[in-house]
Amino acid sequence: MKILCETQVINRQTQTNKTPRMVKSTLAVGYHCTAKDDSGSSKKFLEIIHFTPQNKLGTRYKIYNNVEKIFTKFLQDGKATISFREPAENLLIKCDPIQLKGFLQTLKLGLEGKGSINLRVNIAATTGIPQKSQPKIKMTITNRGDYPIKGFPRTLKQLTVTGIQLCKITFEICTLKNLTVLNLSYNNIEKIPLELGRLSLTQLDISNNQLCADKSWLWLNSKTLRESLKELDFSANKLAFFPRPLIKLENLVTLKLNNNLIKRLPFGIRRMHNLRYLNMSSNQLESLPSSFNSIRLELLDVWGNNFQPHREHEMDKRNSAELNTPSPLWLLACRSVCQYKLPYSTNSLPWELIDILMEAPKCACGRLCYGHKVYEQAALSTFENVKNLVFSRDRAIYADIVLCGCLCMGKKQMLASN
Repeated sequence: MKILCETQVINRQTQTNKTPRMVKSTLAVGYHCTAKDDSGSSKKFLEIIHFTPQNKLGTRYKIYNNVEKIFTKFLQDGKATISFREPAENLLIKCDPIQLKGFLQTLKLGLEGKGSINLRVNIAATTGIPQKSQPKIKMTITNRGDYPIKGFPRTLKQLTVTGIQLCKITFEICTLKNLTVLNLSYNNIEKIPLELGRLSLTQLDISNNQLCADKSWLWLNSKTLRESLKELDFSANKLAFFPRPLIKLENLVTLKLNNNLIKRLPFGIRRMHNLRYLNMSSNQLESLPSSFNSIRLELLDVWGNNFQPHREHEMDKRNSAELNTPSPLWLLACRSVCQYKLPYSTNSLPWELIDILMEAPKCACGRLCYGHKVYEQAALSTFENVKNLVFSRDRAIYADIVLCGCLCMGKKQMLASN
């Protein structure tokens, strides 16, 4: 058997410490077999071998008739001391209490001469025992008393802090540079700090909190987070609106916004071209933007919203002066960029035009629209690119649309009036 612990060795004769402080070590207990004699038999001795980073070959301590005393007064705190006769040294051990109890119990069985116990480790072949404990990469906290006062390990990659009534995301969490998975669900978080956007998170779960009070979502504008984030869960936060910066998370694959109070989705959701799983169940949606036809979804869940039963819907299009107004030159240029799929970047276009190209609604004919009137619930949603759709069968899902001009009149296959 072996344990990873911290140790300190004190020489009782000279009253000096072989190590000035506690060092990370490995302790192993097992049988050391001697070489076979002429008769083909060998002897075995129960030993403890003590590895440290400075002594990789290990120091061996015999057990039989060599253990003077074992001090276990602070065993519940994970501390014990083994006093040896030869050499006259005390071995101070600090370890996880459960592991330390198992180690001492195994040592006790060996001292009682129960040779049938399985010690697992052959001390003659313990050179491969690791000298340092592995860095901690996962941590789960479900009790407030377990929250680390002295800080989190800097090597953490996955952190779960759930159900402890956490009120804010501390700056210390925002400085865990190796963190990729963060779960802060079932707390009382009201605001997300800007510093969180500096982390290269791939999964973020802040469901069942109080983000309805957050008026600033600037942390979502971080380039680092926009490139890394794949899964995001904002469910059950009483959100009354769809946070607009979400549409800039172009690499997002899974988005959960269920059990909120959201009434409308932006046309700019078409910018999320990598989105595959969207959960908008149990909100207050009355319609969906027509831009859903631009993204390919494996699953769209809109069950439990305020969609209305199927009805005949008439839309007066010919009396709209907006449809007869000539489009400005810059909008015609943007339409050409989209139509011919011309390359562009921040080096060639200002951010405002890039946002319009990627987020502005499109007419059913494919032309880009900007500042055009939105006709709410004007057509039945077709969901041509949605593989699995979850909704109430007794409800019809209508789409909000825009029209690029009078030339498109009568050409909208998606209009309910057709």
